[in-house]
Amino acid sequence: MWRHALFGAVLVAAIVLRTVAAAGYPSMLWTGDSAVYVRGALTLRPGAHHPGGFSILLWLLRPFHSFTAVVAAQAVLGVLTGVMVYALVWRAARTRWPHRLWLPQAVGCAAAAPALFDGDRLQLEHLVVSDVLFGFLVMAAVTTLLWRRPVTCLSAGLAGLLTGFAGVTRTAGLALILVVVTVIIVMGSTGASRQSRGRLATAVATAVGAFLVPVIAHMAWFHSHYGEFGFNRHGAVWLYGRTAAFADCARIKPAPDLAVLCPRWPPGDRRIASPVYAAMFSKESPFRRVGGIYGPRSNDLARRFASSALKTQPADYLRVVVRDTLRAFEPGHPPYPTTWTEAKYHFPKRAPSALNSAAAVRHTRLAAAYGDTTGDTRIVEPHARRIRGYQARFYLPGPALAGLMLIGLVGIAAGCLARIRQRRRPSDHEGGDAVLPWLMASALLVIPAATADYDHRYVLPVIPLACLAAALTLIPRTPHPNQLLRALRMR
Repeated sequence: MWRHALFGAVLVAAIVLRTVAAAGYPSMLWTGDSAVYVRGALTLRPGAHHPGGFSILLWLLRPFHSFTAVVAAQAVLGVLTGVMVYALVWRAARTRWPHRLWLPQAVGCAAAAPALFDGDRLQLEHLVVSDVLFGFLVMAAVTTLLWRRPVTCLSAGLAGLLTGFAGVTRTAGLALILVVVTVIIVMGSTGASRQSRGRLATAVATAVGAFLVPVIAHMAWFHSHYGEFGFNRHGAVWLYGRTAAFADCARIKPAPDLAVLCPRWPPGDRRIASPVYAAMFSKESPFRRVGGIYGPRSNDLARRFASSALKTQPADYLRVVVRDTLRAFEPGHPPYPTTWTEAKYHFPKRAPSALNSAAAVRHTRLAAAYGDTTGDTRIVEPHARRIRGYQARFYLPGPALAGLMLIGLVGIAAGCLARIRQRRRPSDHEGGDAVLPWLMASALLVIPAATADYDHRYVLPVIPLACLAAALTLIPRTPHPNQLLRALRMR
């Protein structure tokens, strides 16, 4: 009864917090990509520029005829993400301290608290974007692999399937299968869980095969509507935008038909806060000369220009990737890439419909088509004011995230050095379990900076993974097998 009493109280507090947030903001909040996802749910058609995984979730919830149901569903996903962090840390701590009732609970609650109570993650659960679903799927894949030893074909396949679903929700998830496969190989070839090469190869093949099921299904779905296999029709324009941060046409010497995409500002111009945004959406965008970023020639021109820029200036590309990855560790909420974008990641003081903007009118029409006739965004005081005050005070700052990532890295490195010095195989919870969430977190920090641009909401799914990795490295090494056996008998 008392084994999870402390976490039970934490869980109740997290649910109450989300209840107050839903009372203050009972409908969804909209941002730039929201309309694309809702249209996909209305037509059950993949977006031309975004994967359709999140649209499928909206389609499944459409019979409720209310965006309040979507808020509730995303809140459930957010809470379950925190529950998975707690469960993994509690199991590891319980193994280390089998005779302590409260210590494993306290460690697990501390690790799960940022996932459950971060104000920015709470606001993300109210946005019509794919990140909450994506973060849940990634954490579910991590939990599946870490839950038991050795890695079986079932756990490997389920982890691969969840990673595939994450990939069709956000394309950043496609590269995560490399992390999953690497960890399966490491976990299956070391320590007490050593497997034969045949079983290990089968587990890897099962993970990859399961990953490909939703990926290929989505590509076929995309092909049925657009006549080509893929996830979007203009993916290269984002990579072009990434190169706009450093591209120097005097060095690239692009072909005559590509010269039109040369940025109109010098490389490193400090007056341009986000070269990616400027290159794609501003009045100075080179795409205005070729029919817009979604014009018929734009993707091909962007792909060729980006390829030339990357081949000519690889060191400059690496520099901007490192710079924008490190933005995640800055304090506060810097207004990047634009003040308008950053403002969308805060609970608003007034409904956008009050401004009578074209976007608000469009969102109201989409909401009505979805079945929610209450309008664009509803704000109910005084609950909304309380939640705005909460978000302003309680969120994980960038330096704290950097500290968590550093703890995980140091713990993993220390575990590796200890094994090398003592010439022994790695055991569970000796830094080894932390490798998977730490690599996942690192990949989710680097991939957006390498393929598009920094955006604060891309950082939020990293928080539970970083907390999990840090907590697992701080738990001391597994006790002697006899002590572990006694602990298991006690359960």
